[in-house]
Amino acid sequence: MDKYIFTGILFAALLNMVDHRTPLPQNKQPIKPAVQQALTIGQQIQLARIRKGFSQKYLSRLTSIPMDILVAIEKENKIPTLNQLHLIQEIIGGGIVINGDAFARL
Repeated sequence: MDKYIFTGILFAALLNMVDHRTPLPQNKQPIKPAVQQALTIGQQIQLARIRKGFSQKYLSRLTSIPMDILVAIEKENKIPTLNQLHLIQEIIGGGIVINGDAFARL
């Protein structure tokens, strides 16, 4: 009981120390949005795979894409074929966005 009384007194003392007449500083500069960088195809596949809770080995088995090719795709060492992308999107539920540059290299 005593510690609650002490806490209340301490809190009241701290409130009295604050000068309520002084306005809080206002930041007049507009907040700039963070620059969003597009994820690569490999990063998108890896992120979607992790969100689903799949290991690379499990996704490799489900899509029948060899494990070494799937690892290379995620590390951006290999560009997936359209067939491989289609298989991966069916398993992970889609959501892989291909920008113009990546699509041209397919």
